[in-house]
Amino acid sequence: MAKLCEFLGIPFDEAVLEPYQGQRMTDGVHPQSLPVDDPNFRNHNQIDSTLGEVWRQIQLPRPLGKFAEEVATRLDYQLPLLVEPSAQPANLPDSNPKGEQPSNLGQKATLREQPSNLQPSNLGQKATLREQPSNLQPSNLGQKATLREELEPMQESYLDVRGLQLCLCSWGPVDGDLILCVHGVLEHGAAWEEIARPLASMGYRVVAPDQRGHGRSQHVGMGGSYQLIDYLGDLDAIAFGTAEPNPNPLTDQPFILVGHSMGAVVAATFASVRPEKVKSLLLLEPVLPGEQKDDQTAQNIATHLDYLASPPQHQVFADIEAAANRLRRLTPNLSEELALKHAQRLTEPFDGGVRWRWDPRLQIRTGIGLSGTGFNRDKYTQLLSQIKAPTTLVYGNNSNFNRPEDLALQQAAIPHAKTVKLSGGHNLHVDAPDAIVAIIAEKRLNLKN
Repeated sequence: MAKLCEFLGIPFDEAVLEPYQGQRMTDGVHPQSLPVDDPNFRNHNQIDSTLGEVWRQIQLPRPLGKFAEEVATRLDYQLPLLVEPSAQPANLPDSNPKGEQPSNLGQKATLREQPSNLQPSNLGQKATLREQPSNLQPSNLGQKATLREELEPMQESYLDVRGLQLCLCSWGPVDGDLILCVHGVLEHGAAWEEIARPLASMGYRVVAPDQRGHGRSQHVGMGGSYQLIDYLGDLDAIAFGTAEPNPNPLTDQPFILVGHSMGAVVAATFASVRPEKVKSLLLLEPVLPGEQKDDQTAQNIATHLDYLASPPQHQVFADIEAAANRLRRLTPNLSEELALKHAQRLTEPFDGGVRWRWDPRLQIRTGIGLSGTGFNRDKYTQLLSQIKAPTTLVYGNNSNFNRPEDLALQQAAIPHAKTVKLSGGHNLHVDAPDAIVAIIAEKRLNLKN
């Protein structure tokens, strides 16, 4: 205990070694234990404010382990100074019991704290620590370090958008250039993780909302809808900062917008109607609204009404592993580890097993329309033709979604767009994440040049 107090830089009181002396911790009633009394409890209304800053003066004898640094970062603690390892007292406890060897062990003292201009995220989440050492010499490299310390894993936060709670996934430094990613139907924001983490390590801030009814975002309720105009309204509120509890934009600068499948329709439409916000557009496996013949209108409406009267129900899986297996059958290139990770986030306990979190009404594939606006394939291609941002269309060479006539129509609508084909199917964020990261990095370089 004395050594621990010495390490923490606080006074040691021997009374803590005899917790039951006299009537201490027994309240005079219980002979063995009971609670709320200690040597200083009677002075609880007297606060020594100097103790609140003691931790800031501590000089660490060695770098913290990775886990300890992550905890400090999540709690917004500024990491104190490091001192020479030779200054370590012999009797101090080991702060790195697992034998981790930080890359800067044995170097001169380095100030490790949050930059003064780092502000907590507008999304209400904890700020992510980003360290940018100037002359760091890793012990295992004979060259100057150019790598940034590994960034925090995915963070989650919630926004109130017109009474609907939306979950936002985010990676990377809060002051990085923003990349906003929009997932497809029945997906979730965390599906972008294999793309987001490398981008975060490059200094980007990646934000991917769970769209309404998806992932951990709230379902709309029986009176709500999943029309394209609803998804657009949500994206608009997130981008322009009209959502609660932080009515501030994600950034005051134009950002890179990425969309996949149905999310590509949302992203492309947003880029068309909000050109001042989008500096670059990347559409992965973009789809087109279905062709609807005039003689099918009545039947389509009747089908939709039938679904509303008797909405579909989720299948119940025995456990999370069974749900993960279903994900892998749908996306064979999804690793077992990622499938299990996604299944844990995409399911909820139900009836002795688990079921998908997303709203089962999303299976009613009529939500791609703009309610009451006569939105159709022709209107959508008109919107595509108005996109001003540099645009890249990315398709999978094994995708079943790419009809030649659809690809030709999209490319004709955006003649300035660059077209890229990658090895993979419809879910390119799973099949070819590294290639997509490279495309985004190249777009950033081209924009800066």
